[in-house]
Amino acid sequence: MRGRDLFVSAKPLLNGVAAMLRVVPKPLLVWAWHLTDLLPELPGIAARYAILKRLARSCGDNVLVGRGVEIRYWERLSIGSNVSIHKQCYVDAYGEILIEDDVSIAHQTSIVSFQHTWQDAGLPIRDNAVVTGMIWISRDVWIGCGCRILAGVSIGSRSVVAAGAVVNKNIAAHTVAAGVPARPVKHIGPELKPHHPRQHG
Repeated sequence: MRGRDLFVSAKPLLNGVAAMLRVVPKPLLVWAWHLTDLLPELPGIAARYAILKRLARSCGDNVLVGRGVEIRYWERLSIGSNVSIHKQCYVDAYGEILIEDDVSIAHQTSIVSFQHTWQDAGLPIRDNAVVTGMIWISRDVWIGCGCRILAGVSIGSRSVVAAGAVVNKNIAAHTVAAGVPARPVKHIGPELKPHHPRQHG
């Protein structure tokens, strides 16, 4: 059975659990989030979904989050439907993150919506102010493993970010981007129908 079909059958239960979690304090839920890594695969996915539904600003249907995913500033994170965030990803929504529908994020990717500054020479760089920038991942995007998505960027719909890419500038829709820093390497256009010249006899 496909994941979407499993979700449809379990949706009433999952939404009921998420509703009950509203009375549980956030620190306890964040602690429970890490404990879900100890559960078997499907129960762990279900538990993480219910917690995400409770803590995120918004969360759609059929969202899969793998083991070892770290999320910070949950209340500034918005996720659509049919989204997968695979194992060991790091998501920091300090500057806000919006992930639209039908997005797949492969394992060990980092999405960080702030960056350090270094203008005050009297302070260590780590103690300088940070600058935030919203990250917007449009619908139907595939982000490969080990990518780094940095603050203030948007990724257009139906795009692919190749494995290991570092995205520090916007990526247009219908684009394959790769490299460090990521650059467009291919356009993903609509498939062209084969042309059959009319036969003359």
